[in-house]
Amino acid sequence: MFGYVQIDKLELKVREYMTYKGYYCGLCMALKHNYGNVSRFTLNYDMTYLIIILTSLYEPENNCCTKRCIAHPQNKQLMINNEVSDYAAALNIMLAYNNLKDDWKDEHSIKSLSIMMLLKKAYNKARKKYPDKNELIIKSIKELETLEKNRCNDIEKVSNVFGKLMGNLMTYKEDHWKVCLNSIGLYLGKYIYILDAYDDIEKDKKNNSYNPFNLLQKDDVEEYAKNLLNLNLSFLDNELDKLPLIKEKPILDNIIYSGIKNRMRIIFEQEDCKKCKATK
Repeated sequence: MFGYVQIDKLELKVREYMTYKGYYCGLCMALKHNYGNVSRFTLNYDMTYLIIILTSLYEPENNCCTKRCIAHPQNKQLMINNEVSDYAAALNIMLAYNNLKDDWKDEHSIKSLSIMMLLKKAYNKARKKYPDKNELIIKSIKELETLEKNRCNDIEKVSNVFGKLMGNLMTYKEDHWKVCLNSIGLYLGKYIYILDAYDDIEKDKKNNSYNPFNLLQKDDVEEYAKNLLNLNLSFLDNELDKLPLIKEKPILDNIIYSGIKNRMRIIFEQEDCKKCKATK
């Protein structure tokens, strides 16, 4: 379900792009340092956004260095990490493990079971560090599972479960920014779920898998999906304006106003192409 919150590389300055990559590589190293090499396979761009927004808000001390890694053995890469990177690394592990567990339960995927076993030690360490967050993840997955079994066709209701989870994960501290961060996570999470569901319409139809869009009694699903996505992005934009974000603001603006919208545009264009081919 992840992979929809990315930058628009062409619209970033070189320094801004290198900084973004630095946070991404810093998360990778935080995973390795805290949970071992295997944990790095759970790395995703969505958590990089969480790191940048929380770093921009709370401004923790950054540790910067350049190192070679398995992915880039020839050239040293900038790596930026801080206390938020460690938090995001733990979330990454808990989300990945519980999703794999859900896949094994539903589909008896041997691949999911194998990766799950490899991550078992890392998961136990992460959940002991953040037990409340882990319980929220488990609860949300169960809620989604219930809605899927009941063949819920209310995309707002289903996406709200994932949105609430992301809101709770975005809440890093119990302070006066909690409500705003929770709302940012809510609208971002709903956007991710809705776009992922729309992206999987044809695949899920073919596999007879659950997808709320395939259960809708609407003439124009595409227009409905676009309206929902744009509405949530509008709410997200309003909540972001409430935060005093200065550090890395250009990167955050690029992700929201360019990267996310480009990803959405590409997905809708791909669906339109599929429809055109089907009518020929």
